[in-house]
Amino acid sequence: MPRHCCEIENKTFGEAGAKANLKKYRRRGPAKQTRMILEAARSLGIKNATLLDVGGGIGTIHHELLNDIASTAAHVDASAAYLKIAKEEAQRLGHDGRVEFIHADFTDVAGGLPQADVVTLDRVVCCYPNFRELLKAASSKCRKAIALTYPRETWYVKAIISAMNLFQRLRRDPFRVFVHPVNEMESLLNGEGFQRTSTRRLFVWEMSLYRKLAEQGGDFN
Repeated sequence: MPRHCCEIENKTFGEAGAKANLKKYRRRGPAKQTRMILEAARSLGIKNATLLDVGGGIGTIHHELLNDIASTAAHVDASAAYLKIAKEEAQRLGHDGRVEFIHADFTDVAGGLPQADVVTLDRVVCCYPNFRELLKAASSKCRKAIALTYPRETWYVKAIISAMNLFQRLRRDPFRVFVHPVNEMESLLNGEGFQRTSTRRLFVWEMSLYRKLAEQGGDFN
């Protein structure tokens, strides 16, 4: 992500979109791909976990997980508008004292963040041209498991995203969406000491759960 990513994100992901997403969340609950992340996190069988939600949007993941498996959360987002809405919703839910909100490109601030038990990236990898930098930063902050969603590597998803990016170019909007090679993402996380333990798919989105290998300090017992 370019170093002026917060400017790009603030333009692309504004308050109107954040409010619309919050309204939908309150009416229908988490989106389907987000539910897969939530189910994956809960399948770990841990309690009082620390959560790091990268690019958390309106905060759906920590709004949900602070009700059961998580004790505290850090929410890093490059969109000031989405972070504002997430903070307001956390206050309404009584979670605000348990969440740290950070307005930044995660890769810029990762080095100064504490370790977390669980790291989540819901539809975030697809917003980064340099997925290696993002995943390396995420894995460096993770003690136990990483759950992420990303576009499926299929011809029709690539066609959809190509059309979206063409529209962005015509609008002269610098924001782009990417379909990164899944095998390269997996190879990188394997090299950082994580192993994929489950994968679920929707028409567009894929969710993978990676657990840290026990011999490298990721034992859940």
